[in-house]
Amino acid sequence: MLYLNEADLLTLGADWGILADTVTQALASMSVGDYVQPIKPYLRFKNPANRIIAMPAYIGGSFDAAGIKWIASFPANPSFGIPRAHSVVVLNDAATGQPVALINSPLLSIMRTAAVSAVMLRRWLELPSQHHERQLNVGLIGCGPIGQWHARMLTVILGSRLGRLTTYDLSPERARAAAATAGSSGVASSQWEEAYSDSDIIVTCTVSGSRYISSPPPPGSLLLHVSLRDYQPAALSSIETIVVDDWEEICRENTDIEQMHLTAGLGKDQTIAFSEAVFGDKLLTMKQDSNVLFSPMGMAIFDIAVAAYMTELARDKGIGLELT
Repeated sequence: MLYLNEADLLTLGADWGILADTVTQALASMSVGDYVQPIKPYLRFKNPANRIIAMPAYIGGSFDAAGIKWIASFPANPSFGIPRAHSVVVLNDAATGQPVALINSPLLSIMRTAAVSAVMLRRWLELPSQHHERQLNVGLIGCGPIGQWHARMLTVILGSRLGRLTTYDLSPERARAAAATAGSSGVASSQWEEAYSDSDIIVTCTVSGSRYISSPPPPGSLLLHVSLRDYQPAALSSIETIVVDDWEEICRENTDIEQMHLTAGLGKDQTIAFSEAVFGDKLLTMKQDSNVLFSPMGMAIFDIAVAAYMTELARDKGIGLELT
């Protein structure tokens, strides 16, 4: 069994094109039913703010891999000087069930999350409404580890199309670090409204305990809604195009999608599945100035696919520790 830790993953690095392709391949297997993914349980005990989530899955196709991610999120951890999130991924041989890899790092989950956003971003850039020469401004709200890696992904996927990257975080230092990813195009703001009001792409990566965005987004913008609990229902009431990775997963746990379901009657049939958005033509019929809201709860098949790719890459490069 190959053991990989965070230092190993940092050595391997993140090729955003390949990681996005990996998620897209897993999505293709999902679209034809070549996967198994039970709904994930949340383990809560003592402090209800804390949770540990089990995410088992099998993904077929070229991956043919099974496994589980076991991820803990304890919001008070940073006040003790330790990360909020901790996770391990175990990969099993799909034919024998034998464990073949153990990846001990929340960084794998962070890379997967940013890669999923990259897939949606690439698809949005292909739409007729984006066939122009104008550069695109990005607002990044929340600059913790997930936000920092999103900043890196955005600069690569957008490339020369990146206009201004405006970042905001409760920690000015984190906001400046994320802005620096874009060089002279990066601007750290002291207010989230400045990252929100004039952006073509808005990325929310916060750990906010309350919904703070009350105004509608700029017309025609893409909302990569990673943190899931930022928008008051009124701010999203006019959005007609909503993409979700899995309706049963996303419409629970007090997400903004669940709030729209409870307060405005949003139903599954009013959303577009991630696979349909990427491989189908449903996004092609949108109006020119329509917003797209992408709310991914996080799918285990993507974790297993990215883990399988990183494991193969590590073995090819001789990185990691073989356990017997």
